[in-house]
This record gives sequence, C-alpha cells and structure tokens, in this order.
Amino acid sequence: MRKEKIVLAFIAVAVGLIFAGGAFYFYQTTKSLPDSKQKTVTVKNPSPTPEETIFLTISEPSDEKVLDKKVVNVIGKTKTDATIIIVTKSDQQVIKPTAIGSFSTTVNIEDGQNIIRITAISANGEEKTVEKIVTFSTEEF
Repeated sequence: MRKEKIVLAFIAVAVGLIFAGGAFYFYQTTKSLPDSKQKTVTVKNPSPTPEETIFLTISEPSDEKVLDKKVVNVIGKTKTDATIIIVTKSDQQVIKPTAIGSFSTTVNIEDGQNIIRITAISANGEEKTVEKIVTFSTEEF
C-alpha cells in the first residue's frame, strides 16, 4: 500500500507539471504588450571594410625567374582607368592599360638579381604594388 501511494504521488506531480507547463506556454504565446510599453530597438550593423577596387595581376615574369636576356616582358591586367608604373634599377616606365585592362611592355634589367616593382594607380588614387624578383645569369645549370 505504501508503494502505491508513492507512485501515485509521483504521477500526480508529473501530471501537475505537464499541466502547469502547458498553461504557461499558452499564456506566453497569447499575451501582448500595449503599444505604450513596447520599445523599438535599432541595431546598427557595422559597415564592412571596403574592398579594394583596384587590382593588379602579373602573368609574366614569374617570381624568382632566372633569365639569360637583359630584356624582360612584363604582362599583366588591372583596371582600365589605372596608370601602370614599372620600376627596375636601370629602367622606369609609365604605361596605360588597354580598353580591357591588359598591359604589356619590356623592361631592361642588370646583371644578377633584380627587383621589378609594378604599381597600378587608379583614377581615385588607390594603388596596388606587386614586386617580382628576376635574376640575369648566363651560367648553365
């Protein structure tokens, strides 16, 4: 008899909790606040960092290339309104890309290791620089 009272007590508590939970859920889903108590919250999303609008890709020469000629082809692509400045130890050039943004020129290099610095400057002043290291050598490897 004592076991049955304990089991019935647990069942009664469980049924009571289920009933109370259902009543609370129903109350929460149907209640509404008057307009005078509602508050408007404005969340400001931080603006993302602006992406660079200038780009510069160099397809030739490849970095750390060893050449047996003192004339190097520089080929790449950028925005159509950009100005390209190419600087080496012995040569400097300013060129404009074509209507599709591609450019091509030749630059002179000196003996040994050379840094070719290619800079694209857009009309709004943004700039992007790429450096390529090329080496002039006539030795056989």
